[in-house]
Amino acid sequence: MVFLELFIRIAGITLLLLISALCLRDARMLPAARFGALLSISLCAVLATSVSANSAAPPIELRYILTPIGSSTAIFIWWFCLALLDDDFRLGRLEWAVAAIWTGFGLVNMGAAIRLAPLAHDWAIITRTIMAVGIVGHIGYVAVKGRQSDLVEERRNARMFIAGAIAVLFLIDLFGERLYGFYYTPLLVNIVQLSSFLIVITWSAFWLLRVDGTALAFEKPSATRTAIAPPALSPKDTALSTKLRTVMEEDKAYLETDLSIGTLATRIGAPEHQLRTFINQTMGHRNFRTFLNGYRMEAAKAALTDPQKTTLPILTIAMDSGFASLASFNRAFKLTTGKTPSQYRNGQTQAIAPDQN
Repeated sequence: MVFLELFIRIAGITLLLLISALCLRDARMLPAARFGALLSISLCAVLATSVSANSAAPPIELRYILTPIGSSTAIFIWWFCLALLDDDFRLGRLEWAVAAIWTGFGLVNMGAAIRLAPLAHDWAIITRTIMAVGIVGHIGYVAVKGRQSDLVEERRNARMFIAGAIAVLFLIDLFGERLYGFYYTPLLVNIVQLSSFLIVITWSAFWLLRVDGTALAFEKPSATRTAIAPPALSPKDTALSTKLRTVMEEDKAYLETDLSIGTLATRIGAPEHQLRTFINQTMGHRNFRTFLNGYRMEAAKAALTDPQKTTLPILTIAMDSGFASLASFNRAFKLTTGKTPSQYRNGQTQAIAPDQN
């Protein structure tokens, strides 16, 4: 049984290091990959220090490095899931504040954790447990909330699975900690916990390690294949495109703050799944919110550069453009233009002024 535990730990760490390398390879292009790399490395530390009463722990010098890294796993899981489920996710004050609080309470027992001694400050443990439950709840909330507007069908279908898998892993870990403590758990219990992690790690490896047929054939796609023009729209999609353009550009449906894809589909007279597929695959939008914000941003930028609206408050422009709040408007505007609305307005005013002299 001891060898089985060791095998699971080594197998899990090996797969995690491979996943981390894959994530780092694509970290520049994909924000979720950066958090995936951090999560993989922190999980390596967790597996390395998850010892039972029958197995030998890593040397204390190594635990000084591994224990702090593994202690941040819950935060990295949270960040990774948010980046995975929301294309526009960026670390903000809330995420850094929660991470700082989590780290602060973890430092209270860090010395004992490194020595594998009993953790004395129960209040810090209880607080982090409550925070962990809150993190799981927030991941579930984001998964459910964003499902309706998610236009990527595979991700839309996987949202609840991702949230459920994270919840189960957290519950298994918390249950084991509450029942047996943090270190030197019974061998069989530790094997069950490690096995649950290994199942998720293996599934993640299968998810990321997909065989590239062109690589096995020692052949890259020819230029003629990649240069082929996309097929023309079918009559059904052409009719859908015309109706969609009418409702969005002439009726200005995007000005409705609570407009959903279901409501828009009803107004157009098309099945929701057909509209979802069209906006995603034909128009290239991964989220219904970004589709709406494209129209809203154009309306807002036109208002910000309108000489007759120079004294109009930015909040009024945001609301008149269909945004539900000033915060969401500022976030979307900065993400799209790289400037705040005020900076954009001032820059456009300064660019126009010389032409008027």
